[in-house]
Amino acid sequence: MFVLVTEATLEESLLNTLAAKHALSLAVLDLESNTSEIDLTSGIDELKRRLEILIGQKPDAAVDESQKIQVEKETALLARKEKVALAGGQMISAAFSFLGELFPRKEASEKTLQAADGFKQKLSEGMERGEDGSLKMTIAFPDEKALDNLADTLARMVGSTTIDNS
Repeated sequence: MFVLVTEATLEESLLNTLAAKHALSLAVLDLESNTSEIDLTSGIDELKRRLEILIGQKPDAAVDESQKIQVEKETALLARKEKVALAGGQMISAAFSFLGELFPRKEASEKTLQAADGFKQKLSEGMERGEDGSLKMTIAFPDEKALDNLADTLARMVGSTTIDNS
């Protein structure tokens, strides 16, 4: 009896596995056997290789462009929010700098220094350090009306071309 098998096929692999299992069973059943080792190819890599032979190589999945566009939009929105937050912090800092100029700077009393330290400590409790070391504070508006009021006031400030002295 002759068995014809093509090289590098599933049939060859199966025959090799069957031959190795046959040799293993003969070694176990023969008490006088000198066999100390039988090479059985196994493991996840071998299973994967055999499955690829059976079903063929899995094609690469197409890139999901809609997901990519969505991630890019979210990244741009986060970057914009960061810029707005930084600009808001600069605006508040400038406003307090302006207010500081309205009040003449005198020799600070012990009471003023203690008050400044107290304010700094309380303000620091509501802040977080960003990855870049910057301080961040979240501001919450009580409702939509507060945002409307802020937007309306800013629009009136920008729209006013003359100062009314009445």
